[in-house]
Formats: sequence, C-alpha cells, structure tokens
Amino acid sequence: MNIIDVRGDICPVPLLKCVREIKKMKKGEMLMVISDHPPAKRSIPIEMTELGHKFKIYENGPEFKIEIVVN
Repeated sequence: MNIIDVRGDICPVPLLKCVREIKKMKKGEMLMVISDHPPAKRSIPIEMTELGHKFKIYENGPEFKIEIVVN
C-alpha cells in the first residue's frame, strides 16, 4: 500500500498529489491519503468516483484517511 501524507496542505494540493500518485499505480493497488483539510474529504472522493476508483473514508477527529483501490 502506498501512503501519501498531505496534512497541512490545502486544496488543490491534496487532490493533485493524490491523482499524481494514482497515475503511477497499477490496477488493484491501494493508496492511503492522510489529510486534515476538510475540503479534501469532498474533492478527492469526487475525483476518484469520476476516475472509477473505489474508496473508503476513515475519520479520526480533525484528521481523516482515504483508502483508494485503483481500478
């Protein structure tokens, strides 16, 4: 599983880093995005849905993780 930590980054940086990492990955691989920027909790899932990837969001206080499975 690849992990990118974008805590402290604000939009659109978390989304851009996520998409850049996804492009390097193969089908079936997983990416974990760790963030604390609330708008990223909306923008990343919207983009992953448009790209056809599956994801789950795990919240832990102000931080959250988005687990993405590349399709």
